[in-house]
Amino acid sequence: MDVREDFKRLLESLCYASPAYNVIVQMLFLLPQKAKTLMQMFPELMEKEEKLMELFYLRYSSDGSLYAEYGSAPSLGYHLAGLYRSLFRILADAGKRSLLLELAGMSEEEFKKIDPLRAWIEVSLEFLAKVDKDALKLLGAVVEKLSGKRPDESVSWEEVKKAAEVQDFEKAVRMLERYSLIIYESSYSVYGRDCPLLLDAYSDLRAKLRDLLR
Repeated sequence: MDVREDFKRLLESLCYASPAYNVIVQMLFLLPQKAKTLMQMFPELMEKEEKLMELFYLRYSSDGSLYAEYGSAPSLGYHLAGLYRSLFRILADAGKRSLLLELAGMSEEEFKKIDPLRAWIEVSLEFLAKVDKDALKLLGAVVEKLSGKRPDESVSWEEVKKAAEVQDFEKAVRMLERYSLIIYESSYSVYGRDCPLLLDAYSDLRAKLRDLLR
């Protein structure tokens, strides 16, 4: 038994079923969302709304947002979204990321081709550049303020807000959190560990962010 090959196959499988490549998982990952927003983003999927709701145990909240039900037995939709949020947290942690790649016998350069977090960040940056430039401006300010700091060091959201000068700060934060560009932990500050883009492996994506903000 070659454990490294098994880990590599696991990473490959997780990559190609991830939100960047699978529209079903992408929709589940981005819930809760208003039905109107989902119809605009996933028109072909939403044509099968009733079947999706039954299969993935999706429900509408009182404000008209579709969400994956938790309940006494968490639904498949809830688990699929949770799987990738957990995986992205692992890949955003430099120590755990290094351990995972060691077990798979892969270098960062080799992993680059099947890194599900990298693929999702790229998709997210391009999408937000079209629909929410303020979210990208806020992300740029986070990266700037935390650059050179340790993962356990932080900067206050108030300081980031002043630097970014966005119109709707709360909305921008929600968008970054929803797209896992910020792994949000505190309402008062943001830590280096909360921003995957600060990883050395994603220096090229930081350059892409700067290009998108020009």
